[in-house]
Amino acid sequence: MPVVLVVEDNAILAETLVRFLRDQGHLTVAAVVPTAEAALEQLARQTVDLVLVDVSLPAMNGIELVAILRKQYPDLPCLMLSGHKESSYIQRALAAGARGYVIKGDPLAILAAVKRVLLGEVYLSDGPPKKIFH
Repeated sequence: MPVVLVVEDNAILAETLVRFLRDQGHLTVAAVVPTAEAALEQLARQTVDLVLVDVSLPAMNGIELVAILRKQYPDLPCLMLSGHKESSYIQRALAAGARGYVIKGDPLAILAAVKRVLLGEVYLSDGPPKKIFH
C-alpha cells in the first residue's frame, strides 16, 4: 500500500481526510503533521510515497515546503491541497515542483488526485484557467 504524509493544520479536516484515504483509497497514512517544519522532521525519519500538502500553513507555507522538498527529495511527489482556486496559487505550486493541485471539499477529487500523482501523472482540479499551460 502506498504511504502518504499529510501536512494539514486543520485537525478536523486532517482527521476526516485520513479516515477517507485509509477507507476509500487503501492508503497508509504515515503521519499527519500541522506545519511544514514538522513535515521536514518527519521526512528525515520516514520514507513515504507521497506528501499531501495544504497550501496555507502557519509559518512556512505549503508552496515553500514543496520547493524545499523538490530540492531535498527530487523523486518524492507532492500534491497541493487547497481552498484557493486562483490560478496564481496553482502556478506557484507547480513552479515549486508540485505534481498536482486539488481543491478541498471534494473527497472523490482528492482521492483521484492522490492516485493519479502516485501513478506519475499530474493532477489539476477541474476548471483552472488555461493560461497556466502556456
